[in-house]
Amino acid sequence: MDRILPGSIIIVGVIGLLILMVLGWRARGRRQSALATAAVPSDELLGELRLAVTGLYVSTTTAGAPLDRVALAGLGFRGRVAVSVFDAGILVAVTGEPKVFIAPDRVRSVGTSTWTIDRVVEEGGLVRLDWTLESEHATAAADVESFFRIEDPDRSSRLIEAITALSPPDGFSTPDQEGSLA
Repeated sequence: MDRILPGSIIIVGVIGLLILMVLGWRARGRRQSALATAAVPSDELLGELRLAVTGLYVSTTTAGAPLDRVALAGLGFRGRVAVSVFDAGILVAVTGEPKVFIAPDRVRSVGTSTWTIDRVVEEGGLVRLDWTLESEHATAAADVESFFRIEDPDRSSRLIEAITALSPPDGFSTPDQEGSLA
């Protein structure tokens, strides 16, 4: 009998925290509802496959706000990932999530990083892709940073080189990148 009241209080507290977490995630989704990823082109429009790598998708955050996770479909949850670089752009396929297509003109920079929201690795252990999400409002496009942990470090550098080769003629910058190859 002595343990029923404290146990009940703890259970109610845990349930309350879970409810608050769900409500917070849904509110984040509503705040980001104007943002959207580009439609994935058909296979014939993607062009030739330049490189495909596998690893872990870690996160996508708002640029300059490293704790502000993006909650869009295909980008909200971590998981196994296949990143493919085609002539037409980059295809990110997280297991169990919709595919995300990033056109070359949306890429701002690419390089390596050591940390993101809840992951710290060895120097240059994450591939960091800085790009711009589309928006329903022309003035509300969002710059974001996506982080990938590629299984083989050699493949990480090849991924960075393949994305850099997609660069538009005027190129893109590499602000705040650690060990950038661009």
